[in-house]
Order: sequence, then C-alpha cells, then structure tokens
Amino acid sequence: MSSKEKGNLTTWEAACIITGYGIGSGVMSMPWLAQKCGFPLSVLILVVSFVASYVLHVMIADLALKSDGGQIITCLTKFLFRGKLKNVLSITFFVLMGIILCTNLGAYIYASEEIIVGLVPMPALLARVLFYAVCAVVVLFGLKAVGISEKYAVGAIFVLIAGLAVASVFAEHHAIPLACESLNSVLAYFGMAMFAMSAFFSVPQAVEGLKGDVPRIRKAVFLGLLNNFVLILVISVCALLASTEITEVAMVGWSEGIGDWARIIGGLFTILAMLTTYWSLSLALADIVKDMLHIGDRLSWFVATIPSFALVMFNLSGFMELMRTAGGLIAIIIAVMIVPAYRNAKKSVPGSALRIDSLALDIAIIVAYVVMAIGSIVPV
Repeated sequence: MSSKEKGNLTTWEAACIITGYGIGSGVMSMPWLAQKCGFPLSVLILVVSFVASYVLHVMIADLALKSDGGQIITCLTKFLFRGKLKNVLSITFFVLMGIILCTNLGAYIYASEEIIVGLVPMPALLARVLFYAVCAVVVLFGLKAVGISEKYAVGAIFVLIAGLAVASVFAEHHAIPLACESLNSVLAYFGMAMFAMSAFFSVPQAVEGLKGDVPRIRKAVFLGLLNNFVLILVISVCALLASTEITEVAMVGWSEGIGDWARIIGGLFTILAMLTTYWSLSLALADIVKDMLHIGDRLSWFVATIPSFALVMFNLSGFMELMRTAGGLIAIIIAVMIVPAYRNAKKSVPGSALRIDSLALDIAIIVAYVVMAIGSIVPV
C-alpha cells in the first residue's frame, strides 16, 4: 500500500478527528453555565453555535481545497495577506501559532497528571510520560493512525456518557432551571459553546484524508460537530436532572447524585477527551510545521510534540495557562480572518464547498465569533 493510500480516511474517521479537536474537559462546565442561562435558551444558543461553527468550518475546508490542501496559515497567506507585509504576517502568525499550540499541548499533558494519578496511583512524572507517549506515538504514525485512534476514543467517550445518562434516569430528579439570570450568562454560555465546537486546525486534515471529496468533507464536518453538540446536550440534561448541586465542574455534583463510581467514569472521560484533543492538535501542528518549513514527516512530528513535553518537564504551568488564554484570542482572530479570506478565494477560484453564497451570512459569522470573544471574558 502506498503512503498516499495509507492516508485515506473514512468519513467517520475524518469526523472523529474534528470531534477530537473540539471535545475537551471544558464540556463539563456547560451544565453550570446552562443553569445560569436557563435550559430552554441554552438549547437555542447551542443550535445557533452549531450552525455558525458548521458554516465557518466548511469555509475553512473550501480554503484548504483551493490552496491544494494547505493548512490555515497557508490559506491566509494565499488568499488574505497582501502587499509588502505578506511574508511578515505569515511568519508572525506561524511563530505565534507554533508557540501557542505547543503550550496548549503541554497544558494537556500537565492536566492529565492529576487525573491519571487519581485513577491509578503512580508517580506524577510517570503519569506525564505515559500520557505523552500514548499521544505522541499515535501521531508519529500519521493521519490514518490518528483517524483510527480518534474513532475508537470518541466511541468510548459515547459509551461512558451513555452509562452516566442511564444512571441519571434512575437517580432522584431535580427541577431543570428555566430562567435566565443575566445577559452575561447568555454571553458566557455562547462563548463556551462556540469553543466546544471549534476545530479549525483539524479541517485541513479531514480535507487531506478524504482526498478533496467535497460531499464527504461536508458530511465529516457536520458529523464531527454534531458529535460535540450531542455530547454537550446529553451531559447538560443529565447533570441538570441528577446533580444534587450544579457545580462548576459538572462531575462533582453529578456524581453525588448518581454515585461516587461516576467520578471514575468522569475521570476516564476527561482523559479520553484530552487524548483526542492532543492527537488532533499535535497532528495539526505537525502539518503546519511541515507546510511552512518544508521538512519531512518525522522532523515535523518532533517539532510538534517534543517542545510540549519539555515545557511540562520544566513545570511551566503558569506560562502554559497564559498561552492557552492567548490561544483562545488568536483562534477568534483567525476565525474572523477566515471569512474575508474565503470571499477572496471565491473570486480567485470559482465555486465553493459552502452551498450558500451570502454577504449577510458572512457578516453573521463574523459577528458570532466577535460575540464569542466577548462571552469568553465576561464575568458570570
């Protein structure tokens, strides 16, 4: 089998790479935010977030297709950056994204330590090394290996959440909050919902793995985001119904309502969520490095994964948290930049993976991501 054939993904594998990037332990904060926002309005916001995310992710897919499978920075360089500052902007964004993605990866390794040690008592250093090894080895074997791993991990996540959902049905039920507390609650819920369905950098991997098949790419984006939508909705409904108290980390109050064993399930869910995110994120970073520096697969893997491990070994947790915040802001900036890049691309290369061509829709997407930025910083 040729290396090209090995890179082929099924539609479901491509969808799970997108799901894996977006799903994270932050999903466990959604019930607490839903309580503040009121459940009916939360569901409406979740639907709006899903639609806005789908539109933007298909735009990214279209850019990747029109730049011959390029990563996001390559797409922006080709279709947005202009004039004398073109190369400066391209290099600046590459450096920023490299630093931010590396520190994000380091933060996942660091955060996994406490959960792993809680589940299986072992030295903290060994927990970090094991998590990194499982993550990095999968990425070393490339796109197909990541697609298969994501498929099984996402499947396991659904099984775990289904178990918690069944237990919630038989637990003592509590009234679901209906009233919205404040505008800040609405903005905060919208911001988190949009973050939970953001997988910008994984879309080019889906495009590559599906060999530019537009109908399958659209389907993969839809299914990938739908997985996150369903997980958020099920976790929110069950936690609101069964929790003795809605806590900021849903698993704390939820487990009190259905049994302490649920903490173990919650820990396993969190580890799997971190694994899937690390796989998707590091694969995206490796492809960005390869795209920008024109180096081989092994060296790009090394650049994408080793620095994150080194950061953890130096225990730079404060720096990593700062960079994660910066990463969220940069991601929003890139999201807003995608829309004009997409419009320029349509002028340069006729046709679009997005069936709707509307200036009003483009403006609405920009507004959605600006509101997402506001929602990420407002006090609740």
